[in-house]
Amino acid sequence: MVSQERIKEYKDCFENLSFFSYNPFILDEIENLWNLSNYIYYKYVEVIKKIKFEKYDFSYVSLEENISLVQQFLDKYHINISIKELIVNGNIVFKKIDKKIKDGTSYYDKGNKRMIEIYLHNNIIDSCIIIHEIMHYLNQPESKRNFVSDLLTESLSYGIEFIYIEELKDTSYYNDMNIFMRFVARTILKYMDKVYYCYKLILLYKKEKDISLEAYNKVFKDKNYEKTINFFEEYVKEKNLVVKDTWNVIGFPIAIYILETYKKDNDFIKILMEYNKAINEKSYQECLDIIGLNIDTEFVDKIKSSTDSFLESLSSQKVKKL
Repeated sequence: MVSQERIKEYKDCFENLSFFSYNPFILDEIENLWNLSNYIYYKYVEVIKKIKFEKYDFSYVSLEENISLVQQFLDKYHINISIKELIVNGNIVFKKIDKKIKDGTSYYDKGNKRMIEIYLHNNIIDSCIIIHEIMHYLNQPESKRNFVSDLLTESLSYGIEFIYIEELKDTSYYNDMNIFMRFVARTILKYMDKVYYCYKLILLYKKEKDISLEAYNKVFKDKNYEKTINFFEEYVKEKNLVVKDTWNVIGFPIAIYILETYKKDNDFIKILMEYNKAINEKSYQECLDIIGLNIDTEFVDKIKSSTDSFLESLSSQKVKKL
């Protein structure tokens, strides 16, 4: 059992906002975040438990061909960026895969130069990583991102990546993309699971200004206080950051919404380019308004609808015999 001293320490971190990187957003939005993550978690569980995740060898594709596929996609939708120029100018670097690090990353180097690193798998999935990181690069400001930019950049990168994947399903890479999206769905589920007890404790604090057993039993009737506080303790010990995890908790559902909206109207990509610019300039609400997600009137219903549509499509797709 976590000591009372640690419980007080966690409560103090909530109180002074240090647990939230001194930004009130998560505490302000915890009811919405809790409801969103729970809805998505249980919806994904229903589908994921029926899917077999067998070892699959994705199609070998050379780096040159992967770059060509991504550039064709960018050109098709008039997304004005040249991968060749990024390579020549040293803004993008390709490295051998290292299982200890991410598939790709976008960052500023010591000279404040915008950079992309891609760790190669030597298969078609490299192109998905390239498009994802290029979208981060495209909305990377010249100086440090602001909070809204950090919060929403994953939604755009995953959204465009998912659209790219959807288009590859009309090619010889159908099986690759169908199977890859199953793994994406499992990743989404893992993120929702990861923050479950963390959000639960934050919600308790928001309601009661306390995280004691007495406060817990007042709000929740499941008698899982010890489990909740222990999982929260593990979350902290593993040095997880709730702010960064929230980028994905928000980003993945919006990205699925972006994909499902695009499937109904391909011209939605034009709106996404407005969104791409707005995340560095406008408020959270103003950005979501651009893509048709008003927090007060539409967000929940549209996220739920797109989630249901995506999971129905995922569960109905079959791997083709080649």
